[in-house]
Amino acid sequence: MSYHNIPSSAIQSTTNAQGQIAPEGYHYMPDGSLMSDAEHVARYGSGKVIRSFILDTTNLKAGGEVRKFTVTGNGVFSLEVRNEDNYYYNFVTNLFQVASARLDNISISNTYSGKIIFPKVTDADQYDFFLFADQGSTHANYNEVRFEDGSLDINSTTGSNSLLIKKVIFQTLDVNLTLSTLAPLAGGGFAGHSPTNKVITTQIGKNVGKIPFSIPVSGAATHSFKINRTPTSKDVFGFVERTIGSAPENIPGENVFPAGTGASGVDGTVSSGVKVVIDHNVATIMKVGDKITATPTTGLTVDGAVTSGNKIVMSNDVANVMNVGDRVTITDPVLETGEPKFWNTDTYVVAALNPDGDNTREFQVGHVTGFLVVLGSETRDGAINDGVSLTFTPKLNRELTTVVALNPDGDNVKEFSMSQAVGLVNNTQLQFFNRKNYSWPLNNVDGISPNMVVIGTNVASGTVVSSYEEAVTEMQGTIYSQTKVKKSVRAINKKGVKPTIAIDGTTKLKTVTQTGDITFNKQQDLVLADDAIKLFGYGRSAVKSLVGWDVEFSDLEITLTKPTAVTTAAVINSTSVPIDNGDGVMDDVSTVSSINIDSSAADPTVTNIGSYSGSTATLTLSAAQTLESGETLTFDGAGRTVTISGNVEIKQVGEAATQLSFDLEKFITATDES
Repeated sequence: MSYHNIPSSAIQSTTNAQGQIAPEGYHYMPDGSLMSDAEHVARYGSGKVIRSFILDTTNLKAGGEVRKFTVTGNGVFSLEVRNEDNYYYNFVTNLFQVASARLDNISISNTYSGKIIFPKVTDADQYDFFLFADQGSTHANYNEVRFEDGSLDINSTTGSNSLLIKKVIFQTLDVNLTLSTLAPLAGGGFAGHSPTNKVITTQIGKNVGKIPFSIPVSGAATHSFKINRTPTSKDVFGFVERTIGSAPENIPGENVFPAGTGASGVDGTVSSGVKVVIDHNVATIMKVGDKITATPTTGLTVDGAVTSGNKIVMSNDVANVMNVGDRVTITDPVLETGEPKFWNTDTYVVAALNPDGDNTREFQVGHVTGFLVVLGSETRDGAINDGVSLTFTPKLNRELTTVVALNPDGDNVKEFSMSQAVGLVNNTQLQFFNRKNYSWPLNNVDGISPNMVVIGTNVASGTVVSSYEEAVTEMQGTIYSQTKVKKSVRAINKKGVKPTIAIDGTTKLKTVTQTGDITFNKQQDLVLADDAIKLFGYGRSAVKSLVGWDVEFSDLEITLTKPTAVTTAAVINSTSVPIDNGDGVMDDVSTVSSINIDSSAADPTVTNIGSYSGSTATLTLSAAQTLESGETLTFDGAGRTVTISGNVEIKQVGEAATQLSFDLEKFITATDES
């Protein structure tokens, strides 16, 4: 028995100083008193401690593995291992069986080492380990470790506050790393290109030494590639697809309606309701979420001075120039001498048209207090003079009103609905401002970092993940000039929310979901809401962050397969050459050679590719030639097929299969010569 870490007062003996032997289940203490073994354990512990359980808990290969384990300490332990089908590992046969089995009551004074043979599987599996402290033994002090989401990390946690320690190992199926090529913008000559992918099969969590690869890439018919430079590892990207939230985040001080994007006149007076008909197809003028403003009506004059009351007569019929809710201001208060200032500093609005039903040129004015229109007995001290010019501005210009729906009833492409009811006079000119925001919620920001490229149907061209900064320069143009940051927003904002970490019950693969906000370098239209977007991470570091694979490329090369063609007719001292296949030939780039090509100065250049019919074409060369019918021509400088080659080393395999692609648009020019 070991007395390590037991106080001297707790040391026990079966024999006292007089040589008397303690009864069974009892022992003598140093002071000669008799104590039961059970009471001693309860008070002092047994002194038998299982210090550690050493086990590699990384994912097992699908093909099976042998894993060693070590138990250290001074005591007695038992070890039980079960798979997800509740089969028990037999430490004698090294097989999993239905009947209960375990490594039972193993006494150790220092270390115990063993091994477990895990079988080959065709579907993912899970193995649970149960290490028991037996016969009065205890585990080392409990040291808890948790994942980022707050859940318990049992594999990193050590010790126990009970008699049991648990561990888990997952056995996952092999995963594929696919090396390919893409043109993210997929424009022009890159459309329809087809690579021959390199697929590497490996195991999650492992590393793989250098593997040579070769990826031939062929353009579509009539397309041609020109190599601009050798690709680098920074041209390789991984990507994920994520979903934008339904509503953007307003950054304080951000102008979310930065510029007018459309305009049209109202077709028919709107006296009530939220639906408006305009002169144009709404789909060409506005988008849902647009802010709406209106051009004020100016130049209308008062017909008769008002010294009291709240009714004003105008020189024109009021129904043609104003509507209920319009703000009333003096057009030119500087020139309108003697008029009280309150007309333009307070908010006075049209309360009623022809309020008494007896004068179509009369309207009633009210004072806006909060959200209420107050009708006083007087307009205000000072009233208003005869001939004063008034301006009428629709409610749209003082209260944010937005487009809710285009063609809301499905029967009029010139109709839209607004977020609130606003009266509008016929022919009122409306302006529309697209809602744009830098910051948006994202369903999962895990792995995303600044400078990642963002592509999507409604994503502004040239968008990347970026922090936002509003700065102001003080004392500009002087030696004291300095720039101060007024507002900054991180590129990724997790908003204090913990991630969600989950293990798929079937695949045993780990997924991490972290909700939060993402900020872009450009404001995005409101139509981005609820869209799926793709985020591209370029280079080793960004790829690892985004898809979990740490991959290193070396010895990269790119080669061109020179295209060939056969003349379909004899050419006599002419620059015009008919050929059977023009695919891969690039205008003003490709040079041509053959047995009869006159290259006394240099191989002639193809200056034009014409008369494409299928693959046949007629070339125009930079110098006249005499060629035989059926003569084979070889072209250099461009081609339909290029091959990217090199070595790839996988430093760390990610949690799921992935594709890494060379961005062809970075180092190749592609054209469609048809």
